Amino acid sequence: METEKSLLEQLSSKDNLYQAWELLNKENEYSRGLSGLTIEKFRENLESNIDDLNKKIKEGTFQFSKTRAAIIKKGNGKYRPLQIPEIGDRVVLKTISILLEEQLAEILKESDNVSFAYQRDKGVREGVLKMKSCYQQGNVILKADIINFFEEVQIDKLLNEHIYPNLKDNSLNKLIKESITQKLGGLNYFNTEQKQLFKNAGTGIPQGNPLSPLLSNIYLSDFDRYLIKSDYSLIRYADDFVVIFKSEEEAIKGYEVISTYLKDKFSLQIHPLEANNGKTQIIDPTKKEMSFLSIKFDGINIYPSKEAVRKLKGIITDIVKNGNLNSNLFDDIYQTINKWVSIYSYLDIERYFNDIDTFLINQLSKKFGKIDYKTKKCKHLANQVRINQCTKSSKSFWRNFNLRHILPKISWKRKKKG
Repeated sequence: METEKSLLEQLSSKDNLYQAWELLNKENEYSRGLSGLTIEKFRENLESNIDDLNKKIKEGTFQFSKTRAAIIKKGNGKYRPLQIPEIGDRVVLKTISILLEEQLAEILKESDNVSFAYQRDKGVREGVLKMKSCYQQGNVILKADIINFFEEVQIDKLLNEHIYPNLKDNSLNKLIKESITQKLGGLNYFNTEQKQLFKNAGTGIPQGNPLSPLLSNIYLSDFDRYLIKSDYSLIRYADDFVVIFKSEEEAIKGYEVISTYLKDKFSLQIHPLEANNGKTQIIDPTKKEMSFLSIKFDGINIYPSKEAVRKLKGIITDIVKNGNLNSNLFDDIYQTINKWVSIYSYLDIERYFNDIDTFLINQLSKKFGKIDYKTKKCKHLANQVRINQCTKSSKSFWRNFNLRHILPKISWKRKKKG
């Protein structure tokens, strides 16, 4: 009888390494680690690269390389420090992530209806829709985020209390710890101010690591369970969360309970409510529009921000500016609008349609003169996108009975008889 493979043996499996490669985010072909090797170059020698990883893991000689320091600009204008692994390391990290997700499935399942980040078949859409649904049983929303969460995660606590005890064997323990304690390189390319963004590198779990999203959810699983048992309506997306309450008094009490729990259990903090800096707020969205995960909510409708519309207009402007008045131009424009609609199709995007339609005509008129442009209206483009999403899969969110009362309506055109 064949003996069950250890986790380390499963990690070295070529099939598992190839699966991880397929699931890895490869949108940017030029993404690279500190060595300069890009996804594109790694792909060119994929078979030999996977063979090399397989061999080193089997022989016990595999070691993670230094990560590359990088910074990206956040929506609020500030910068987020990232630690970018080598491409080969990403494949191994993704494989570890897949194995851990299987091993820790029961823990993750307990957060199933409250945690929406970095999980299969979940995301911003599901989190925002859950918020809108829950709000129908409440009046005010506590909105908060955990201060410097990724940097403040206690690695020993994460590993010894949440990860290691729940694995079938300890063959992966050493690599798991090494995977989140990689050394950082490339700081010499940054100025003094930028280097300060990495002052806490080496503590917590590194952003930019394919394993970090899973680890963040595991670490906060106790928090999720505590709020569920406390009968709180929690919607959490990584370190950002909202909780629905029936009154401001309940929300203030809830804030105190949550703040105390995070501090006592994890040594984590949320911004003080009294700081009044917008980081932690108690909001009645019917009186003051709120934003969660860059989606707006007024107590009745959820909709994209005006910034999302501005970005769409910017792309349309560039297409018209660089194009010629022919069918290709309109194909590019409609493709762009459809892509935007597909992202926000579950929201009240109708409020922006007239504005976008008028903007498109104005851009065409500026470039090609004022003539009668027979452009397709956003209303019709959006309806077709929604129909396509609904009919594409029996598992489409449009087919979820529990969401029908909060999703936009689709217009189903009936064919005329005769």
